[in-house]
Order: sequence, then structure tokens, then C-alpha cells
Amino acid sequence: MSNAFSNEDVAAAAEVLAESIRRHAAVMVDSDAPVRDALGAIEGLRTSARRYEEVIFGTSGWGPVFADLDEDDFDEDDEHDHDHEPEIEHGATPPMAVTVRARYDYLVSDPEALIRAGQLARVRSWDGDPHGAEPVAGVGEAIYELFHVSGSTFPALDVPELDPGSGFMTVHHTAAPLEPDDVVGPGVDLEELLVSDEEDELLYDLAEPRYATREEAEEASRRLDGDDGM
Repeated sequence: MSNAFSNEDVAAAAEVLAESIRRHAAVMVDSDAPVRDALGAIEGLRTSARRYEEVIFGTSGWGPVFADLDEDDFDEDDEHDHDHEPEIEHGATPPMAVTVRARYDYLVSDPEALIRAGQLARVRSWDGDPHGAEPVAGVGEAIYELFHVSGSTFPALDVPELDPGSGFMTVHHTAAPLEPDDVVGPGVDLEELLVSDEEDELLYDLAEPRYATREEAEEASRRLDGDDGM
């Protein structure tokens, strides 16, 4: 697997997470701690945990380690259980798969202010990492960083009943943003509105594959490395 992060990145993310836990614990037991300090410690711990998960996944393909803490303890047999697709008992109904597609247009009154907001989001997401200091290149990248710092593309769908799969996100510059009459009324075709116009300029795209096992992630990485070398 071609690692996105080095061993030093892993060690740094682990140390930042450990320090965030210590700070969080200190604030939680301090009955005189201001609310602002408590909220800052909570946010710092959440940011560090997200960063640690990202580095671990980029290095090993494992994760997210904190996503299912309320579920049953990790079973040593799980590693072998994930080597194959789960068997569906005879007569049982297979899981339903749903696709959520959405389009929302935004007016950007101040692109520079949006880029600054994206820069702040990058600093929070990459706390303690040199990447956090790298400049956000434009509006599309700023929007990605805002998604990234939130921890989810669709936070409302982060429920135990939904197991997220692979997906992607695109940001376009459009000359024809949607109007109210475009989405309601006779003859409206919402599926057609999901297709970008030829005049739309792609500003940013992000693919988020989710693999069932570490082996699948490594195999996909090897295929991509092979394609890049052709």
C-alpha cells in the first residue's frame, strides 16, 4: 500500500491526540473551569481524534477506530470475519442500498472571506501538522475543508441505522444557479438538475472510497499505483 502519511506523521498525530486527552481531562475535573475552556477542550479532542483516524487510515487502511465505541467490544475473530462477504441466511432479506443525491447552490458574496474560512477549517482539521499551514487554493478547496472539519458530508445521516459507503463530491462554478421555480412546479425534472451544464466549471472534486477490509484497500492502492506508472 502506498502510504499517504509517514511513520513520523502517525507518531505526531498520536502525540497531539494524547495531549488533547490530557487537556480535556484536566478541564473536565476542574469545577471552576470556564465554559469557554471546556468547549475548547472538547473541540480540540474531537479535532485531534479525527486527525488521528485520518492518518491511521492513510497509513494502514484501518479505521475509523472511534466510530463504534458504544457497540460490542472488538472480537479477535473479526479480522478473519471480514476476509469475505457476510453470508446471508437462506430466505433472509439482503440489506437495502440507497443512494442520496443532492444539489444546493450557494451565492458567494466574498470569495476571499470564504477562502479564509476554509483556511481556518484546514488549521483545525490538521492541528499540529504542516499541511494545516498550506494555503487553501480557492473556493472549491475551501468548501472541501469546511466539509472536512465537520467530520461528515451529511451530518444528519450519521445514525447507527445507516452504514456509509463509497461516494464523491464535486464543486462547480455555475452561471445559472437554481431558482425556486426550477425545483417546484409542473414539468420539473429534479434528476436532470443533478447533471452539471457544459458551461459549469469544475472547481474541486473528492472521491471517498470505502473498503470492507484492509486487504481490499491495499489492492486498490496497488492498482492505482500501477495505473500511475503506465
